[in-house]
Amino acid sequence: MSKKILYIVNDINFFVSHRLEIALSAKKEGFQIHVACPRSDYKFTNKLQGFKHHLISLSRSGRNPLKEIYTFFSIFRVIKKVNPDLMHLITIKPVIYGGMISSILKIHGVVSSVPGLGYSFIHKGLKAMFFRFLISFLYKLAFKRDSIRVIFQNNDDKAILKKLTKLDVSKIALMKGSGVDLKKFSFSTLPKGKPIVSMASRLQRDKGVFEFFEAAKILRERKKEIEFYFIGELDSFYASKIEQEDFKKWKKTDYVKFLGFRTDINDLFKESTIIVLPSYREGFPKVLQEAAACGRPIIASDVPGCREAIKEGKTGHLVEPRSATALADKIQELIEDKELLQKMGYGGRKLAEEEFSIDKIVSQHLELYDELLKS
Repeated sequence: MSKKILYIVNDINFFVSHRLEIALSAKKEGFQIHVACPRSDYKFTNKLQGFKHHLISLSRSGRNPLKEIYTFFSIFRVIKKVNPDLMHLITIKPVIYGGMISSILKIHGVVSSVPGLGYSFIHKGLKAMFFRFLISFLYKLAFKRDSIRVIFQNNDDKAILKKLTKLDVSKIALMKGSGVDLKKFSFSTLPKGKPIVSMASRLQRDKGVFEFFEAAKILRERKKEIEFYFIGELDSFYASKIEQEDFKKWKKTDYVKFLGFRTDINDLFKESTIIVLPSYREGFPKVLQEAAACGRPIIASDVPGCREAIKEGKTGHLVEPRSATALADKIQELIEDKELLQKMGYGGRKLAEEEFSIDKIVSQHLELYDELLKS
């Protein structure tokens, strides 16, 4: 009988964009694949054929204790029903609840992916401090078992949670993001004509959307002929969501062209001159891996996650976080240096081939699965 892997995730779209290739490769290796996620209007249903689906009750916000208890037992029921040989838990609630349940139900092996430390580890104040303490305590409970491997995407997150949860080094794995398809995101030379600066992310404050818009405004006031594209859509589930009023104000101006949700990111990146991500904190942003693979120079905030995706001065630049002026200055500086733009493009592709290949990331995951199942 084939071994069963249960993936638990809070957003099916995230699973498809960041973990699908791993699951498909595991299926080719003979594993029976189960995916548990909340009901959603997901856009990639046709890509999930051959997997067994399970619905769970899970909200990305966590303000209602009764709903959280219901979520816990919703996940409990699915795990008990599937009785997997291995679980791969992705994002905070699946990692915490699934980790605790795995000990109760004595699941053989668990892989917990920590995509990035979010709100509580970015913001200051009593509220953030309380949530930081609570989340750290829950992570400690989730990581308690022996047959677990916790995947971190950057050294900063690893160091913080290792210290807060007393996580044993033998349980830790460090992997550089979810990888990129080097064939789909193939190299192309920089386009001619008016420079285009693109940003692709959810419309969230913590992604640096305000700074991106302000940088576009600053460069327009400096009379610079540069187009700005934003690729992404509003997401009402996050605490740092952009309000409709702000979005409507932006759309009334022509500083930034909003393209909405798109599936042709590779083509849009090839039309762009520079890719930017002025985020406040990341795990290991896939969008920067994709930009590098296309041969596009990158400008991103000097924060955990982003700094691991860039070789400063060789594939892009890191700028002061939360500073629209710093972002605008670096965009202008790079746009005006054609030779450096070209060098960074080639450097980015080389980095992607060496470190970001999806084949490498998939192989690392399958080795981890095998190690846990043999333990």
